Amino acid sequence: MNFKKVSIFIFLLLSLTIFKPMAVGQQTQPTGRDLKVFRELLANINATFVPPDGFDELKPNASDKFSCNYALKLSDADFEVRFQVNSLKSDWKNFEKNKGDKINPDSLYSKVAATEVKALAGDGRVFLRPVPPSYLQQYNADLGRSYFFSLADSPETNHYQYGLMVVLQKNHYGNICVACFSNERGPAFFKNINKLKDCIKFN
Repeated sequence: MNFKKVSIFIFLLLSLTIFKPMAVGQQTQPTGRDLKVFRELLANINATFVPPDGFDELKPNASDKFSCNYALKLSDADFEVRFQVNSLKSDWKNFEKNKGDKINPDSLYSKVAATEVKALAGDGRVFLRPVPPSYLQQYNADLGRSYFFSLADSPETNHYQYGLMVVLQKNHYGNICVACFSNERGPAFFKNINKLKDCIKFN
């Protein structure tokens, strides 16, 4: 897949979805428990989540590739989304106490995201694009990046072929990694991503 086509795909993602915005076990009916825990994690970084229509809850499991806090699968398509929440509050407390010896925690979000993407993509090429300021504003985020890549074949990602990760950060609070997996890489992929457009944001 050439760079020009991938760039167009990423542009479509950011233009059409207004994306305000880890292995996964067997599919289950939502019980509310995982959702409750996920929302508590989000509340800790001043963010909220509304479950999107048409998705079923998946049980999040520990994974060497991508540890997620909450996961969903589209009911009528091979499309999964996995959410990871990272709080910066304790890092900021340490930074304030020892500014001379510490790196500003807000500056590390891109390295965290790149590490997660590297684990998922293996040695494959990754296409990076910053999230435009207008979209960051809609999601009350300060920083953001999107990564498009082919997934390394693995049971931990249910052998999906393509991945797109969007990382949004609220400085001093934390960041949210949203990883979407699919066997489609064209319009159908981004149509499914569009269904997530209103589900998560910072306050």
